[in-house]
Amino acid sequence: MGRRMGRRIRVVHVVWRLSTGGGIPQVSRQVLAGLDPDRFECHAVTARPAAPEDELDLLGPNVTVHPLGYTGPPNKVEEVRIPLRYAAAVRSLRPDVIHAHSGTARHALPAALAVPSAGRVMEVHEPLRGGLHSEWTNRIELNMISRARFRPFAHSSDVRDATAALLGVPRATIPLVPLGVEPHVPDPEARARVRAELGLAPSTRLVVGVGRSAQKNIPLFVRVAARVLELLGDTGPAVAFAVVGHQDPEVPDLIEELGIGKRVHLVPPLPRLQHAFDAGDIFLSTSDYEGFGIAVAEAMCAGLPVVGTGVGGVNDVVENGVTGRLVRKGDRDALADAVRELVADDDLRTTMGAAARERATARFTRPTMIEGFAEMYEKAAAERVGSGR
Repeated sequence: MGRRMGRRIRVVHVVWRLSTGGGIPQVSRQVLAGLDPDRFECHAVTARPAAPEDELDLLGPNVTVHPLGYTGPPNKVEEVRIPLRYAAAVRSLRPDVIHAHSGTARHALPAALAVPSAGRVMEVHEPLRGGLHSEWTNRIELNMISRARFRPFAHSSDVRDATAALLGVPRATIPLVPLGVEPHVPDPEARARVRAELGLAPSTRLVVGVGRSAQKNIPLFVRVAARVLELLGDTGPAVAFAVVGHQDPEVPDLIEELGIGKRVHLVPPLPRLQHAFDAGDIFLSTSDYEGFGIAVAEAMCAGLPVVGTGVGGVNDVVENGVTGRLVRKGDRDALADAVRELVADDDLRTTMGAAARERATARFTRPTMIEGFAEMYEKAAAERVGSGR
């Protein structure tokens, strides 16, 4: 751990919005709210205004959010104005550490230049080449790391190793901070309620998926479901599928085209995603890429074995053959075979589910994640003090 300072370390997150949905804002909320108030003073500067549904009051007294109030869609003019407004807000806070996020880290660059003595960290959510963001964005962020003293860290070995290769540095120099999930307390009432809403018999196995974004590849989830139903036929165990989250129109259209609407359910976002895991028996991840795989870890914590594509951080989370089955990206038939196996074999499903819960609760805990962030901040702040700036 880095050297402790005589006063609290003032940390400022530069984020687009601290909403209650989405992986990046959720993790930011958890970290800011969970940091020790005796060691850290926490702030977040957001582009978007504070909305009632963001429930910022739940962050607690140690977290202050400073909304810039931007409401319009991104455009070329605002691409210039927003970083400058971030810079003014961050400079007024006189931070010890500035926290940027890959994908939007360019917004934090003027802020860092405005407070040259501040320590700087960048949370790298996915490889900085060939991912969701443009080559222009990736190039800026690589330069922020190599030239502007932003200390990178990652949540999975895949992202860490890719970042190290791009920077030409040993991978051990990039800290690895796995994400943490909330302990899961089984809720039999939620299981019964959700399954009743879906019209499922108690004996029906339910395969659950989560997400909307293109990288989650929900159309593949639907095609896997169709193949499993074909493999099991009328004589196999009863099985149904549910994917939670708002979906693009192509998803219900595909379900209708394949004629599986009675067995594949589209569920709007739930107040507590854990209730979907309570209702489920198997978790199916068809993602083309995952920087970590937080939903996978949450499902495992709830005791669900995982069938998924072995992409990105999922390879860190799932122990193939022990807590589930991993296959090549996009392999519908292999995914379907693995789902069919777990649907048909009660003992295997139970054994893998128990192993999944044990692995998730041992390795991916919220306190461990928060302490990992805390150590990052203390090191960055110590470097600032040691620089004499």
